[in-house]
Amino acid sequence: MRNRNSVFPRIFLPLILVFAAFVVHAQEPEINNEVVSFKKHELNWGLILGVSKETEELLSDESRFDEERTLLNGKFRIENTYWNLLDYKQERLNMRFEVGPYGGYGDWIDSSKVEYITADQDFYGVRTSANIDYSYRYYYDAKSYTVIDVSGWGRYEVFKQNLDGTSTDSLGVTTSVDESDTKDRLRYGLNAKVGWGSGRLSPMNHLMTAHYLLEKYYPGRLFSDYEIAQFAQVIANIKHNRDFKGGHVSEKEMQEVVDFIRSTFVLASPESMSAEWQFSEFDPRYQGNRFEIGPHFKYYNQEPDFLFGGYMQYDNAKYVNVKWNRNLSAALVYNRYTKTDMEYIDEHLVNSNVSRDWATADINLGWSYYPNLKTQFDFGIRYVPGIQLNNFDEVGSLSNNFIPYVAYFTQLNSKSRVKLNAAWRIADGEQFVVPGPEFSLSIYRSKY
Repeated sequence: MRNRNSVFPRIFLPLILVFAAFVVHAQEPEINNEVVSFKKHELNWGLILGVSKETEELLSDESRFDEERTLLNGKFRIENTYWNLLDYKQERLNMRFEVGPYGGYGDWIDSSKVEYITADQDFYGVRTSANIDYSYRYYYDAKSYTVIDVSGWGRYEVFKQNLDGTSTDSLGVTTSVDESDTKDRLRYGLNAKVGWGSGRLSPMNHLMTAHYLLEKYYPGRLFSDYEIAQFAQVIANIKHNRDFKGGHVSEKEMQEVVDFIRSTFVLASPESMSAEWQFSEFDPRYQGNRFEIGPHFKYYNQEPDFLFGGYMQYDNAKYVNVKWNRNLSAALVYNRYTKTDMEYIDEHLVNSNVSRDWATADINLGWSYYPNLKTQFDFGIRYVPGIQLNNFDEVGSLSNNFIPYVAYFTQLNSKSRVKLNAAWRIADGEQFVVPGPEFSLSIYRSKY
């Protein structure tokens, strides 16, 4: 006679094992990937070669000065950056100093009731600049926050300028202009905004590193999301505990990684993994959504000197997988000068009352590709429309401006970096966006 009791374990044992595995899994601590920390202090110094275009305009009741310059420059940069992205705050501080030679060419206009001068210019000189940028977001809970963003900058340059053009006086007499002079120029400004927001952009760098290393060196082993998150937390602890002044030893850090893999996953650590540990030193790579709104203020030591307004901004970042990120941002900004309705009486200027308020948008859609832990490619396009509002009495026509861009970054070793940025500004005019190229090549060293 068959023993019925022997049927029980055959039927229910698999169910018991599944239930036990479910209970064990349910007891694992939850990992909230929406609130991820990232702490880093990085010091960079190196050389930058660049090409860009810039314009400057100075308006008064009776005159107008306007120049456009295409610059070729080489400069030495030293840059200090802190990131402190935690569950209750997200903080970033950047300080930068640059010095180096530059030269170029462009157009030069000086117009008043007395005379109208228009000329071609070429120039060369030395420029120094300093910038400091600080942003702070304080989170009341996982989503709601306030933001303070302040930046100050200054630039001083000494240059030799050559002018070749014509001058027309108030009687209509035209004479040639052929001048050469040494000049200096000081410019400085302050930008600030405060705001209220909802949402969070969480840095995914440590999760990316964990996922990449496990996927590459253990291709036959399937890791759960929880196991990858466990490894990411180990990587975060190692990098967050680095001593910036004393430096860090990659071999010692790698030993902590090996110990974790052996004790937790019961796997041998490939020796070749240590060769890649020195990489993955990217700027924060984000996941999430964020929306904020608030007032903003700007000061510039050229007329018009003070600008105020308001802004709305939406940011969306999608961590698609280890190799891809998709990034979308959209901002709407209203700007107004404290000086308005200035009347220009020179026949070469605009004979009308000009309202000094306008609105711009900035929509940026881009992708980042990470073929490995040391290289990043960026590409995308920005759409920057702008419109004169004229006190909302007579709204101007819409200006459409597009900026396609590409970027390349690679880590040659634990210290040396190369960064390439290129963009082309396609603009209706120069009112909102200065048309032309924007290119830079950076070769620098890092301490972190």
